[in-house]
Amino acid sequence: MSRMKREIGIEILVGLFIFIVLITLSLFTIVLSKEQWWEKRYEYDFVFTEIGGLREGDNVHLRGVKIGRVKATLLEDSNVRVHVTLEEPITLRRGYSIEVNNSSMLGGKFLKIDEGPLNAEELGNNVTILGTAPVDMIAKLGEAVTELQNMIASVGRGEGTLGKLLNDDSVYENMVSVSEDLKKIGDRVEKGEGSLGKLLSDDTVYEDAKAVAENLRSISEGLASGEGTLGKLMSEDSTVYEDLKATMESLQDISDKIKAGEGTLGKLVSDEKLYEEATLLVEDIRAAVDDLREASPVTSFGSVVFGAF
Repeated sequence: MSRMKREIGIEILVGLFIFIVLITLSLFTIVLSKEQWWEKRYEYDFVFTEIGGLREGDNVHLRGVKIGRVKATLLEDSNVRVHVTLEEPITLRRGYSIEVNNSSMLGGKFLKIDEGPLNAEELGNNVTILGTAPVDMIAKLGEAVTELQNMIASVGRGEGTLGKLLNDDSVYENMVSVSEDLKKIGDRVEKGEGSLGKLLSDDTVYEDAKAVAENLRSISEGLASGEGTLGKLMSEDSTVYEDLKATMESLQDISDKIKAGEGTLGKLVSDEKLYEEATLLVEDIRAAVDDLREASPVTSFGSVVFGAF
């Protein structure tokens, strides 16, 4: 009996130990999964045409914050349905986006949720939420490498500007010739030859430029201090400006009166009858001058004849 009791006690202890181990493993599983089973969960389904390797257990982010996990990925006809559980409810608006992004360059995925503009219209409850197909970075990198290889090959064949620069000797010879010409120009400039050389070596040009700068500075200071006609126009004293404005207004008034036919000049400009009378007067004067010119020989002859007596 004592032996049986001892065996039963050992079995009970072993059972308790296994039970404690199972409880401990369960607690570790809960802690490592970072899930709190007693909190309320919000479930959503997203429909994708391609999920790019998104797996169950991958994180779901909203505005950069992890709010849930992917629970299941199911194939449905030509689409993939992704079932997620979230710790916070989401409010999707028109312009939303559900994207599969890379966690790092080494691999891994996560689901990124953008609820859409704040001022946009909210979606209803019975709306199928569509996700955006992920960009295959490996495929894009392969395409870039292929394009780079094609570019290198075309350069090696001498195609394009870079290819000609690397393969055509005439381009190199032209560059050498241009370099020699530039060197000759530099030597001439250093010796003071030519206009540019004189500008760089002749102190007279520098002194003249300095004098011009000083004159411009004195003119600027005179304008700033209100000296001269232009300075007075630009100064804070508005007397000259007001006088000029009054003169322009007077001229405008005279012009308006002439257009209206007022005054002698206005009547001359607008009254056709006065114009015709002036024309007739000019014609009469011209006829009188012509008659006087024709009678001048007769008058001269009479003066000579009668002057003899």
